[in-house]
Amino acid sequence: MIALFDMDGTLFSGDSQLRFARRILRRYGWRRLYLLLLIPCGILRGLRIINTPLMKRAFLSYAWRMPKETLLRECRAFVEEELIPDTFSPVLERLRAHQQAGDTTILCSASPHWWVQFYGKALGFTHTIGTPVALEESVPLFPSIAAPGNNKGANKLLRLADIGITRADIGYTDSRADLPMLSICRKAVLIHPSAALVSQVPDGEVMTPPGAVPKIPFTLSCLLGL
Repeated sequence: MIALFDMDGTLFSGDSQLRFARRILRRYGWRRLYLLLLIPCGILRGLRIINTPLMKRAFLSYAWRMPKETLLRECRAFVEEELIPDTFSPVLERLRAHQQAGDTTILCSASPHWWVQFYGKALGFTHTIGTPVALEESVPLFPSIAAPGNNKGANKLLRLADIGITRADIGYTDSRADLPMLSICRKAVLIHPSAALVSQVPDGEVMTPPGAVPKIPFTLSCLLGL
């Protein structure tokens, strides 16, 4: 059996990109200056002048010029100290059941591979796929994303195909952005789904594990590093 898992909002509550930004801003307070770049980029994104991949690259400016070894050390600690403890227990139990059955388990996330790789390894996934964001000796401003781009929507199918996955038995997600991923799965498990997602996947199993965070307060606290 092949089981596909989204990450943010599926295995834990909230967006890991926001969570990691909050960690960095708390530990390196002067990096809050990134807001001077992020705010105008956010306005341009709202006006649809710039696209999502470019907005993601701008968002990562909070880590500009951070040495590679420092960033990776922070990524490992972030996973160990924040993501693993906050992983939804019922979803983790499903993952463990797949692993005990000898299933192929694949973590496929739109978040940067910087920390997705460590989370996937910690949970024992067979394969881990994140958005491949460039990382040089230090983090560049507007780091580039390798083709075919942000690992979201139909791009997930391209990267899954790169490792030989074109069909799967079950897919776990919380997001409508993963409808392409679910299209290759025989069964869907929806984690804290919106009404719109449920309407589009009416035969999906719904799970609502405890631990979800309010979206707006969570987002603001992360962006400000509070």
